[in-house]
Amino acid sequence: MVIDERKDERDASADGLAGEPDVTIFVCTNCREASDSQARPGIVLMDALREAAAGKPLSVKPVTCLANCEKGPSAAFNHRSGWSYVFGHLSLDTVEDILIGAMMLSDDERGLLPLRGRPMCLRGKGMTARIPPFQHHEDLPS
Repeated sequence: MVIDERKDERDASADGLAGEPDVTIFVCTNCREASDSQARPGIVLMDALREAAAGKPLSVKPVTCLANCEKGPSAAFNHRSGWSYVFGHLSLDTVEDILIGAMMLSDDERGLLPLRGRPMCLRGKGMTARIPPFQHHEDLPS
């Protein structure tokens, strides 16, 4: 039955079991180290994240620029139906914390990255922006 097969595909996709994972980590690959005009720390960070994320329900992809150059290397978390976040001042030392944060976002049923329990590199000076999903709606405060 074609109808039953389509329903199964929709159910699997809604649960994050088919296609892309719920969270993609985009890593800026454009910025260069000041001391070495050829070194691109974002590429090294992306490679380390890809290796560390193997077997986890996350996707790690390059992006040419996140316009967060003063805080490079930078990365963004994009939740398929939730919020997106941009972080900076990342390094190879923060790879595990980045994955912990991405998994926290993936596990949150609202598509929000909870502040409680979030690794320090994804707070304060490390956080650049929080971006609502396209379909987001809030009323003005009264």
